[in-house]
Amino acid sequence: MSTIPRINTIAACLTLFLAFSLISMPAFSEDSAEQQAEQALDGELLLPDDYNQAQEKKCMTVCEQWGEDCIINPRTGGRKCRRVCKSFAEECF
Repeated sequence: MSTIPRINTIAACLTLFLAFSLISMPAFSEDSAEQQAEQALDGELLLPDDYNQAQEKKCMTVCEQWGEDCIINPRTGGRKCRRVCKSFAEECF
């Protein structure tokens, strides 16, 4: 008599497991595969198709050359360095 409630409990757990695994599984389609293929890589700059024909471009000052400034502690000889911009340039997008 005690095996019937145990079988029902196991069946209920199995049903819940299957339901949750189907819900959490992502749906795959051809569209999502195409979108993934078209996605840009990290750090890649994507510009609109009409970038070269744009009437109004926005310009900003950016760092053209990076360098390093270091401060040396005369007592300990320890060195603390930081990244700094050595020269600037104007880029228009």
